[in-house]
Amino acid sequence: VEEGVTDLDGLIRENFGAHPRYDPNKNTYVNFGCSDFDPVKGLTVSLYELDADTFRSSSSSSSKRPRQSDVKNPPVVPNFRLKAPALLHDFILTKNYCLFNINDTSINPLSALKALLGLSGFAGSIDLNESASHTHIVLLPRSLFDETDQSSVDDIDLFHDERILAIPVNNHFNFHFANAYEDETTGRIVFDTVQIDGMDLASTTSHNSGRPFWKNDHPFQTVTPSRLVRYVLDVPNRSLAVGTPNPKVLSTRLPEFPSLPRKRSTRRHRYVYPAVARRKVTVDYEKKGHAGPVGGIAKIDVEFPENNEYYSFETYEFPGECVLCPKVRGENGNGEEEEEEEEKEDAC
Repeated sequence: VEEGVTDLDGLIRENFGAHPRYDPNKNTYVNFGCSDFDPVKGLTVSLYELDADTFRSSSSSSSKRPRQSDVKNPPVVPNFRLKAPALLHDFILTKNYCLFNINDTSINPLSALKALLGLSGFAGSIDLNESASHTHIVLLPRSLFDETDQSSVDDIDLFHDERILAIPVNNHFNFHFANAYEDETTGRIVFDTVQIDGMDLASTTSHNSGRPFWKNDHPFQTVTPSRLVRYVLDVPNRSLAVGTPNPKVLSTRLPEFPSLPRKRSTRRHRYVYPAVARRKVTVDYEKKGHAGPVGGIAKIDVEFPENNEYYSFETYEFPGECVLCPKVRGENGNGEEEEEEEEKEDAC
């Protein structure tokens, strides 16, 4: 039932990210929201954890408790500050961490002025430093939600706070993650992400041509192609794990919007379901103009990518992000969801 716009009883300060992540172990959703960029203060990113049934702070999950605005001691909201603007569209979750992809960015003054005048979107004023040597995968411990003093989790410095892990990887950009989990045997963190070697945000917005991106004659000539990859992090040593391809390429068919069954979130998974190009393509991932629209859905086998399966739509059909729902037992069953086993697929 749609109940309209809500700030979740006063919990959310300014906005709420597009991709809340579900934790089946705690039955909670974790998400983030960014403040408007302040040239003096920078960008503040706040973290939220909500009970999946009540959509209220997980620190007090009873659906009968008072509204947040009436609570004398509101829940602690961890937040970190970035000096430069950032396009944080997605993040990923494990049992103990929230993972963010933090790029080296700056503001383009002229584009920012156009944004302030309402002539373009703010995203187009963010310049991504494609010559930077590293992108940082930042791990924020979820124990921050357990703090009782708001001041202890205010304005966290990602690169100097000893509670935070910042692991450098090869420079890249990403919009969407697939999933992440902690390998209990090795202590490593494994995550799958859609990776782009470069991104010119200004060229993919409408303020340069005065018309929507998709109405340009050659809309993808400024877009760098994407691929789905797997990273393995050596958490104790704060580095990429050795002894395995890092990252390991899972699909080169211009994947985006990766999905998987909700119950697999934060847990080891076998398959990922992204939207992909309609047919197999050969591209140069360092060159713009080799990207294109998606026209199919893939079943990516993260252990054996050579077994990937692809479904193509008609040439005039362009799918978006797929949603997976649990299968139910057949006619002789009782209508309950199938037992949670990796081999038993959900409906896409």
